[in-house]
Amino acid sequence: MSGMLAAAAELARWDAADPARAGGLRVVHQPENDYYRRSAYLVHAGRPVKGPVWLIVEYADRGYAWITASPGVPMQNQHGVVRLDTGRNRRAVFRYDQAVFPSAIRIEGAGQVRSVSLSDAAPSLDPVPEVKPALEFRTPSQRVISAADIHRPEDLPEALATLRNLLPLARALGFNAIEFYVRWGLAERARGVYDWSLYDALVAEIERQGLQFFPLLIGGSGYALPKWFHDSPENVGFECLEHRVRHDVQSIFCENQTPYVRRFLAEFGKHYGSRKALQGVRLGPSGDYGEAQYPARGPGYQFRAGHTHIGYWAADPFAQLSLRAFLRGRYPDVASLNNAWSGDYRTHEDVSTFLPVTSASPRKRIDFGEWYMGAMSDWCEKWAVWTRQAMPNTVIHQSSGGWGPVEIGTDYSFQARSMAKVKGGVRLTNESDNYADNFTITRMASSAARFYGAGLGYEPGGFGSARGVMARLYNAVTNGAEHLFYYHSNLYSNDQAIDRWLAHAHLLDRRAKPVIDVAVFYPDTAIKLDDDVLRYRWASAFLTKAQALRSEMDYDYLSEQMIEDGALDRFKALVWLWGTVTEKRILERMDRWVRAGGAVIYPAMPRGLPVTVEGDGSIAANWQRGETGKGRAVAFHGDTLPGQQYARFIRREVLKLDGLAPAYRSALAMRKPPSVYWSTLANGLLVLLNFDDEEAEVRLEGGKSVSIAPYSIAAM
Repeated sequence: MSGMLAAAAELARWDAADPARAGGLRVVHQPENDYYRRSAYLVHAGRPVKGPVWLIVEYADRGYAWITASPGVPMQNQHGVVRLDTGRNRRAVFRYDQAVFPSAIRIEGAGQVRSVSLSDAAPSLDPVPEVKPALEFRTPSQRVISAADIHRPEDLPEALATLRNLLPLARALGFNAIEFYVRWGLAERARGVYDWSLYDALVAEIERQGLQFFPLLIGGSGYALPKWFHDSPENVGFECLEHRVRHDVQSIFCENQTPYVRRFLAEFGKHYGSRKALQGVRLGPSGDYGEAQYPARGPGYQFRAGHTHIGYWAADPFAQLSLRAFLRGRYPDVASLNNAWSGDYRTHEDVSTFLPVTSASPRKRIDFGEWYMGAMSDWCEKWAVWTRQAMPNTVIHQSSGGWGPVEIGTDYSFQARSMAKVKGGVRLTNESDNYADNFTITRMASSAARFYGAGLGYEPGGFGSARGVMARLYNAVTNGAEHLFYYHSNLYSNDQAIDRWLAHAHLLDRRAKPVIDVAVFYPDTAIKLDDDVLRYRWASAFLTKAQALRSEMDYDYLSEQMIEDGALDRFKALVWLWGTVTEKRILERMDRWVRAGGAVIYPAMPRGLPVTVEGDGSIAANWQRGETGKGRAVAFHGDTLPGQQYARFIRREVLKLDGLAPAYRSALAMRKPPSVYWSTLANGLLVLLNFDDEEAEVRLEGGKSVSIAPYSIAAM
């Protein structure tokens, strides 16, 4: 807020100490006490006031919050808008430049307001106080939060003002790094000429406030493209099979973007790789928001609206070539292809991409899914390798979104293994405001990351209240995650979220990998064959049962890739939830594990026993007859819908097993409400989450009772 004068001419005033004598303003306090709305002060001007006008809110600076006014003004017109718990009286100032000041203003986050006034001249501004962080962490972790971003060069002044206003609050809450997007199109505005001045300005402000930065490097997404590339013949976007319409996100089947992407990553590394303020980088190889996936619902070039949906983006000519190359590698002669696909192709060149649901043969649909997901996996691995070459010593995280359907294209097991190769990690970008949902859609990646040795991080998929803040913190603590990201609105735009964060974030110092004896089979093949397994997230047959089971116990997912890589040997029990079809080699591997002493639990209804893709059910039939060697096979004959009954059955059967870790067995035996979740950690902690509006009473195995407040974590 430049050009401020030393004195101000007051137009109207309201004082909390004597509201009856208000001069021209009426202020009404509107308290709230839920997780979705903020308490507010409603400010009403008694008469029209010509602008520009300065709105001055004096408040008692107790606690931490972001103070907002609605209708809002640019950040350049704001000052003093974060509460930093100094105990002093401070002022938030908002300059309204419109011809007439709004007749009603909603002030949120101010806590205890002492006075509100309007002035036709700029007031003096107090410097923002420097405060000691409310939280100190002993164990290193990447605690990252958003603040500001730039879409165009002219956005820079507003972004810098946002950083100046919000970073003191981020630092006070214990965050140590700020995320912003680094777009190829803003770094290379002229072909072959890299200009980092826009991002240098952001980094300088972040450094000035004693923080680091953790940017997302985004290349192929539509709004990241330089104009010169977008307008050139080299621009080849994805094209959907459903409508044959192009998207601005670049097709990963075309190599046109490859040399530019490699140079973008190399130039970034050259400019920032040795900068101490660089905490790490997140990769943005594809998708709407730089995630490791195909387009779904995001914006296009210059943030314009365009044709976008979850679907199969494989209609461009380069996708056709890619599929044929894949098939030639799998079926060297066309006869073997025809036999597998029940086809009558003359050559491989006759094959075109198709909607998987139209497949006449199961193998044809599986092959398409493996090619489609594999192409995205390979592209993302290239990004990881190129980035590691550019930045040998930098923390790197891949951006893994979605929830696992073939259309999204994200293979979490592959990405975890891939990132482990370059000593990097996986950041899940899909968490919601609900813990059970978070767990079931992120567990595949977290299980794989822990198995393969990749780093692990979490990001919300959008809205988050205090509930989501706690759910996501619990997920990080009980998976040993090194990285936790919040959008600033997840914390700042909720009256209760910051207090929950301050009360529980210290648990990041006590995070550890979980001790788990039970694995759930992640049905990769069934997911490719049948949409009801996973495609429809809120009605997924697999996910709904996985949520029910999480209420009973902690468990890992085991993908087919992980089973082939030896992960099954780590567990005492393997559970089938939904999806009865898998590859023969996977079923045979399970059978060997059972005969060596493992226990498999599976439903006998409604889809029948486990079978191979070719329909061979002999292994499960042997299990039914008790041919299990040293192990056990337990069939559930009841109704698996909606899932709670089957989940309770699984818990009872697991408690019968020998060799369970003592802490895990003890946790299984506790008595608790369904809304309380538990994890036993390798450092000896039992960590409980009460994800409910009511206080929960938990009775541990030895008889001790523990009370847990709503949406709170207890560690013991």
